Amino acid sequence: MSHHPHPDDSPIEAALRAALAERAAQIGPADRWEEIRMSTPTLSETRRRRWPVVLLAAAAVLAVVAGLWALRPQPAPTAPAAPSPSQSSPAATPSPSASPSSSTSEKADHVDPSGGALPVYYIAPEALGWPESGLGLRRVWVPVETPPGAEARAKHALDEAMARPTATEGALRPWQGVTATAVTVRTDRIDIVLDQAPTTDLADPVATLAVQELVWTAQAAVGRGNLPVSISIMVPGATKAWSVDLTRPFTRPAADQQYTVLTDLWITDPAAPEGSPVEATAGQALTVTGEASVFEATVQWELTDAAGTVVDHGVVMATVGAPGRGTFEVPLTIASAGDYTFKAFSMSMKDGQSEVANDKVQLSVR
Repeated sequence: MSHHPHPDDSPIEAALRAALAERAAQIGPADRWEEIRMSTPTLSETRRRRWPVVLLAAAAVLAVVAGLWALRPQPAPTAPAAPSPSQSSPAATPSPSASPSSSTSEKADHVDPSGGALPVYYIAPEALGWPESGLGLRRVWVPVETPPGAEARAKHALDEAMARPTATEGALRPWQGVTATAVTVRTDRIDIVLDQAPTTDLADPVATLAVQELVWTAQAAVGRGNLPVSISIMVPGATKAWSVDLTRPFTRPAADQQYTVLTDLWITDPAAPEGSPVEATAGQALTVTGEASVFEATVQWELTDAAGTVVDHGVVMATVGAPGRGTFEVPLTIASAGDYTFKAFSMSMKDGQSEVANDKVQLSVR
């Protein structure tokens, strides 16, 4: 390619133009498709590289969902403690199940710690002493002269449950003025008949717990597992208790949904009738067992003496974390005689100071 100097070029500009023209003449086109193809990721390679990002995003979403499951919402309360769950869900008021599921709670219901006590469910804070922790059902063993027969036991246990106030400030009595006039145990269900509809002013979430209180107590007293429970009212046209529909039977939720009803942590053994300490022997091994539905399955515990001094403490893992309900064990050996309190608890992940779930048992060591 020839170069013709521009008439206005200076000698330097003319020399530069000539050099550029000579260099351009040495460059020829070449087929670089293969080189370009080899240096560019294919579509499948691009997708493979994006998968880790997608998986991380999915993991983050699952972590948020798990957190929402573990931290039960706090709706507007009718008592100082904030009730939970936040709404009446199918899990909280489930429909009948053809093959009701069992759970550790149901199995523990059948363990009578004294030969003269009945399991009774009532509404209480998740963490005793921390009313802001929310509400759920808590089980206690009520000392009674156990009546013979499943129907008599269920009637007695329901009387105890319905007379019991919530373990909150104000001691609200959801079933005040209402009586279970009859309990019938059939092969496929338990029928409870109430003399009238409740009139206590309750928020919907607390109403759901109040109905479940009857369901769990009746099933526990009958001792035949997760039998559907039918509740009716001896008033024409009365089909609801507060906002809860009574036209369908109730069963306990599946184990992974029981966080919607139960308090998140219980000590199941050793157990004693309410108000009585568990007898233990100094220097002898003792195992405390319980159930928990807590963050990362982490259960803390401490043993205090009669003066309130912590004499032992530790951390144990439940078999599963929230929202599942796992079991845990704490082996103990108390060297000296005296009165002690064993407490299992879960701390708030938000502030690390408040307890979000707890339970305790009194020990009399001799």
